[in-house]
Amino acid sequence: MKKRILILFLLAFFITGCDFNSVSKKAESLPKKEQKTEEKIETTYFDTNTTPIAFYDLQGNTLKRIHTISKKLVVEQDVGLFQVFPSQEENISLSSSFGQEFFNQWSTYNNNNSLKIGFSISFTKSDGENVYYNILDPSHTFDQWEYLMNYLYDDYANLGKGFYSHIEMDQFNDNTLFTAFKMQSSYQCDQIASSIKLTVFTYDTEDDFDENGVYRGNSYDTLTICVNDYPCE
Repeated sequence: MKKRILILFLLAFFITGCDFNSVSKKAESLPKKEQKTEEKIETTYFDTNTTPIAFYDLQGNTLKRIHTISKKLVVEQDVGLFQVFPSQEENISLSSSFGQEFFNQWSTYNNNNSLKIGFSISFTKSDGENVYYNILDPSHTFDQWEYLMNYLYDDYANLGKGFYSHIEMDQFNDNTLFTAFKMQSSYQCDQIASSIKLTVFTYDTEDDFDENGVYRGNSYDTLTICVNDYPCE
């Protein structure tokens, strides 16, 4: 009897083992499920800001738009003082002070309370290096100071004053309006070997700049400063 039970046990084991191997081989032959990989979704940038902005020369009570100027760079001499105004008309007659007119015009655009004004400067050095930097507050005016000295002004905040200086960082706040930009040549200005591109723009968030910090919105104007005898592009 015991012998018979042992034989039946061995027989059951071999049958089960064969079935297990069979199932295992069948499982191995089945295609493996592909692992799902998470795809990175890139958001598309779209700027709805249509606020006009441009550089002007203030002559009496008239603003004349400027696109290009020519300058010989001399250390510590002015390259220019440029007014900015929320318009792109070629000539604008002012009925009141520049600061007040700027504020009145600025206030006509939707969402202008969240918009800020910034600048960028770009040029090529004599060693071939391309320089680009943004000026979004007074602290940034010290960037690339060895080539160009830059100053920001707020005419609206200084209404009624006969003389006022550029904005310091401790004077800068959310209500500051950059209405004018002054540029001077610095002690290494002789290393600038191209025209200088000075751009004014309006922005509201970091999305208005690409991964390299370059402005990519719609609301901007560029002034080309033709330097010395270099080709003006």
